[in-house]
Amino acid sequence: MARLPHIRAVAAAILFAVAGCQSYEIVQTNIFSDDDGNIVTVAYGRSASFHENTFRNPATGKDVEFKSKLAVRVVLPDGDSFTAWQCMNFFESGTMYKTDNDEWQILVNGFTCRIYLRIDDGSGLYNEVYRGILCESPKTEKKKDSKWRSLKKDSKGRWK
Repeated sequence: MARLPHIRAVAAAILFAVAGCQSYEIVQTNIFSDDDGNIVTVAYGRSASFHENTFRNPATGKDVEFKSKLAVRVVLPDGDSFTAWQCMNFFESGTMYKTDNDEWQILVNGFTCRIYLRIDDGSGLYNEVYRGILCESPKTEKKKDSKWRSLKKDSKGRWK
Protein backbone atom coordinates (compact mmCIF):
# COMPACT_ATOMS: atom_id res chain seq x y z
CA MET A 1 0.00 0.00 0.00
CA ALA A 2 2.97 2.34 0.61
CA ARG A 3 3.83 2.24 -3.11
CA LEU A 4 0.41 3.54 -4.22
CA PRO A 5 1.49 7.25 -4.36
CA HIS A 6 4.51 6.24 -6.47
CA ILE A 7 2.36 4.31 -8.90
CA ARG A 8 0.00 7.29 -9.17
CA ALA A 9 2.91 9.67 -9.89
CA VAL A 10 4.27 7.45 -12.67
CA ALA A 11 0.76 6.94 -14.10
CA ALA A 12 0.18 10.71 -14.09
CA ALA A 13 3.44 11.29 -15.99
CA ILE A 14 2.46 8.76 -18.63
CA LEU A 15 -1.02 10.29 -18.88
CA PHE A 16 0.42 13.77 -19.48
CA ALA A 17 2.74 12.46 -22.19
CA VAL A 18 -0.03 10.55 -23.97
CA ALA A 19 -2.70 13.23 -23.60
CA GLY A 20 -0.75 15.71 -25.68
CA CYS A 21 -1.71 18.60 -23.40
CA GLN A 22 1.71 20.21 -23.67
CA SER A 23 2.95 22.68 -26.26
CA TYR A 24 6.18 20.75 -26.72
CA GLU A 25 7.31 17.27 -27.73
CA ILE A 26 8.55 14.93 -25.00
CA VAL A 27 11.99 13.62 -25.94
CA GLN A 28 13.07 11.85 -22.73
CA THR A 29 11.65 10.84 -19.35
CA ASN A 30 13.64 10.22 -16.18
CA ILE A 31 12.44 8.98 -12.80
CA PHE A 32 14.24 10.16 -9.66
CA SER A 33 14.04 8.77 -6.12
CA ASP A 34 15.05 10.35 -2.82
CA ASP A 35 16.37 8.63 0.35
CA ASP A 36 12.80 7.95 1.53
CA GLY A 37 11.71 6.35 -1.76
CA ASN A 38 9.65 9.33 -2.96
CA ILE A 39 9.45 9.30 -6.75
CA VAL A 40 9.58 12.34 -9.07
CA THR A 41 9.09 11.97 -12.82
CA VAL A 42 10.69 14.51 -15.15
CA ALA A 43 9.65 14.49 -18.81
CA TYR A 44 11.97 16.61 -20.95
CA GLY A 45 10.47 18.42 -23.90
CA ARG A 46 11.40 20.60 -26.84
CA SER A 47 9.05 23.24 -28.20
CA ALA A 48 8.81 24.26 -31.85
CA SER A 49 8.99 27.92 -30.80
CA PHE A 50 10.97 29.85 -28.21
CA HIS A 51 9.55 30.48 -24.74
CA GLU A 52 10.68 33.72 -23.12
CA ASN A 53 11.26 34.41 -19.44
CA THR A 54 13.37 36.91 -17.54
CA PHE A 55 16.11 36.78 -14.95
CA ARG A 56 17.76 39.41 -12.81
CA ASN A 57 21.37 40.04 -13.76
CA PRO A 58 23.29 39.79 -10.45
CA ALA A 59 25.91 42.32 -11.61
CA THR A 60 23.55 45.07 -12.78
CA GLY A 61 20.27 44.22 -11.02
CA LYS A 62 18.41 44.64 -14.32
CA ASP A 63 15.88 42.16 -15.69
CA VAL A 64 17.17 40.44 -18.84
CA GLU A 65 15.29 38.24 -21.33
CA PHE A 66 16.13 34.56 -21.70
CA LYS A 67 14.72 32.44 -24.56
CA SER A 68 14.70 28.66 -24.78
CA LYS A 69 12.80 25.83 -26.45
CA LEU A 70 13.47 23.43 -23.55
CA ALA A 71 10.82 22.53 -21.00
CA VAL A 72 10.15 19.85 -18.38
CA ARG A 73 6.92 18.36 -17.08
CA VAL A 74 7.44 17.39 -13.44
CA VAL A 75 5.19 15.02 -11.49
CA LEU A 76 5.76 15.26 -7.74
CA PRO A 77 5.45 12.37 -5.24
CA ASP A 78 1.94 13.49 -4.22
CA GLY A 79 0.76 13.43 -7.86
CA ASP A 80 0.75 17.23 -8.31
CA SER A 81 2.60 18.47 -11.39
CA PHE A 82 3.99 21.55 -13.05
CA THR A 83 5.59 22.62 -16.32
CA ALA A 84 8.80 24.63 -16.15
CA TRP A 85 10.90 26.24 -18.88
CA GLN A 86 14.68 26.47 -19.05
CA CYS A 87 15.94 29.61 -17.35
CA MET A 88 19.26 31.28 -16.59
CA ASN A 89 21.33 29.53 -13.93
CA PHE A 90 24.29 31.44 -12.47
CA PHE A 91 25.01 29.55 -9.28
CA GLU A 92 25.03 25.82 -10.02
CA SER A 93 26.06 23.48 -12.77
CA GLY A 94 23.26 21.68 -14.55
CA THR A 95 20.12 22.95 -16.23
CA MET A 96 17.63 25.07 -14.31
CA TYR A 97 13.95 25.32 -15.20
CA LYS A 98 11.27 27.52 -13.63
CA THR A 99 7.52 27.86 -13.89
CA ASP A 100 6.01 30.94 -15.51
CA ASN A 101 4.58 32.04 -12.13
CA ASP A 102 8.04 31.60 -10.47
CA GLU A 103 6.53 29.23 -7.87
CA TRP A 104 8.72 26.22 -8.73
CA GLN A 105 12.30 25.70 -9.90
CA ILE A 106 14.02 22.44 -10.75
CA LEU A 107 17.75 21.91 -11.22
CA VAL A 108 18.71 18.80 -13.17
CA ASN A 109 22.36 17.85 -13.20
CA GLY A 110 23.05 14.51 -14.86
CA PHE A 111 21.99 11.86 -12.37
CA THR A 112 20.48 14.21 -9.80
CA CYS A 113 17.61 16.65 -9.51
CA ARG A 114 16.66 19.24 -6.92
CA ILE A 115 13.27 20.90 -6.71
CA TYR A 116 12.69 24.27 -5.08
CA LEU A 117 9.44 25.93 -3.93
CA ARG A 118 9.26 29.72 -3.58
CA ILE A 119 8.95 31.02 -0.03
CA ASP A 120 5.69 32.95 0.22
CA ASP A 121 7.08 35.95 2.13
CA GLY A 122 7.91 38.32 -0.73
CA SER A 123 11.66 37.69 -0.46
CA GLY A 124 11.90 35.87 -3.80
CA LEU A 125 13.86 33.07 -2.12
CA TYR A 126 13.26 29.33 -2.50
CA ASN A 127 13.38 26.30 -0.20
CA GLU A 128 14.72 23.00 -1.46
CA VAL A 129 11.80 20.56 -1.13
CA TYR A 130 13.18 17.51 -2.97
CA ARG A 131 16.58 16.02 -3.78
CA GLY A 132 16.71 12.79 -5.77
CA ILE A 133 18.95 10.59 -7.84
CA LEU A 134 18.18 8.93 -11.15
CA CYS A 135 16.61 5.51 -10.68
CA GLU A 136 15.09 4.80 -14.09
CA SER A 137 14.89 6.12 -17.63
CA PRO A 138 12.02 4.39 -19.41
CA LYS A 139 12.87 3.22 -22.91
CA THR A 140 11.37 5.36 -25.66
CA GLU A 141 11.09 4.97 -29.38
CA LYS A 142 13.30 7.47 -31.19
CA LYS A 143 12.09 8.92 -34.48
CA LYS A 144 14.81 9.35 -37.10
CA ASP A 145 15.75 13.02 -37.45
CA SER A 146 17.37 14.36 -40.63
CA LYS A 147 19.76 16.41 -38.46
CA TRP A 148 21.36 13.28 -37.01
CA ARG A 149 24.62 12.26 -38.56
CA SER A 150 26.00 8.75 -38.75
CA LEU A 151 29.10 7.98 -36.74
CA LYS A 152 31.63 5.64 -38.26
CA LYS A 153 34.85 4.12 -37.00
CA ASP A 154 38.19 4.62 -38.68
CA SER A 155 40.62 1.80 -39.44
CA LYS A 156 41.94 1.90 -35.82
CA GLY A 157 38.44 1.52 -34.33
CA ARG A 158 38.11 5.15 -33.21
CA TRP A 159 34.91 7.11 -33.75
CA LYS A 160 35.22 9.83 -36.34
